Order: sequence, then structure tokens, then C-alpha cells
Amino acid sequence: MLDRTTVLADTARILDIDVDELDPSASLVDQGLDSVRLMALVEQWRSAGVEVDFVDLASAPDLEQWIALLTRG
Repeated sequence: MLDRTTVLADTARILDIDVDELDPSASLVDQGLDSVRLMALVEQWRSAGVEVDFVDLASAPDLEQWIALLTRG
């Protein structure tokens, strides 16, 4: 399971920006996320043992929804 800090840090890293530049309520597509970067995140999180689905994340491309999905216990 991921925590909020990890989701934010990993997303900022893949977008090549600082965490404080992320807008958790804005579309990640508008912040530079594309399918290649999303797939890289999915593979990273799967490698860490998180069950995550590309389609689930792509259909809700904002951090608040991702955090809710990825940190649920």
C-alpha cells in the first residue's frame, strides 16, 4: 500500500517537477502526464507490490482520486 507522500513524490518525479508544484485537484494531464509516464508509474507501483490498474488511474487523472484509490486499506 502506498501513502500520500509517496504518491505525491513519485508523481512529481515522473513529471519532473517539485512536489509543491503539483495541484492535487487539477487534472494530471494538464500538468504534463501522458500515457507513457502513467505506465511508468503503474509499473513502479506494481513492482512495489501495489495492485494498481492503468485504466483506473487513467480514468481519474487527478491526485486526490489517485490518493484515495492507492492508499485505501
